[in-house]
Amino acid sequence: MHKPIWGLLLVLLLGLSAKDSGCRRKSVSDANSEAIEVKSASFLKKKLTSASKDDVDAINAQAKVYIEGNGQSITATANLIWIRDSIMWLNVKKFGLEAARALITKDSVYLLNRLEKTYSVKELESLQREYSLPAGFELIQSLLLATPWFFPDMQLEADVKDGNHRLTGANGNYAADYRMDADAYRLRKEIFMQPRNAQTVSVSFDQYKKDSKAGWFPYLRTMDAFSPETGEMHISIELNELEVNAPKSYRFEIPKHYEKVD
Repeated sequence: MHKPIWGLLLVLLLGLSAKDSGCRRKSVSDANSEAIEVKSASFLKKKLTSASKDDVDAINAQAKVYIEGNGQSITATANLIWIRDSIMWLNVKKFGLEAARALITKDSVYLLNRLEKTYSVKELESLQREYSLPAGFELIQSLLLATPWFFPDMQLEADVKDGNHRLTGANGNYAADYRMDADAYRLRKEIFMQPRNAQTVSVSFDQYKKDSKAGWFPYLRTMDAFSPETGEMHISIELNELEVNAPKSYRFEIPKHYEKVD
């Protein structure tokens, strides 16, 4: 699990930019109470799955992105279009100019590097294998919606950790850790680990706000990943100007003069 797939395309921008100065951005939590009493695993899982956001079919948003890893850091802005079970489209800008454009479908990932006039096309399944991800497009959707992705063969146990309710489990290949706040049982953190390879990725969800269509929705996602091969990676994505169930048109065309790269 070298890099989280949600941030994978954005991480590629590290190779498109010189180093930026600055320190790591800290996430700001809006949780204000601590869990004390241990609830049952079935109760907590039911609370999480009840906030599945099945009525949300499309999201448009702008985002501020901060990435740190491989000895580099970068800040950028992005436009995001997501349509359930279909596509996720990203347009990433640096200094007001488009640096990259990405399209994720249920089976493929397309990336345009505007600065180097190159493009790449990969099967989503191949990236899933390469980055040891437990799922593909379904996992990407869950990260956007801040809904938990559960392993179908994993038994979960409940306890309290750092003031949050927690569900944990393992299935021989992966271990998982889900944290939720004390009162509203909103998902606060999701951690996937591969102990055999010492690989970990965690995603924190903060700055929840009430939306008339999406319900309680987090505007800040903070991702941290580690593997012995790539070291540490940190990504912060802060959404704004959220539009729900108002799908926009998007364009993804590969210019004829762009060179294909692996």
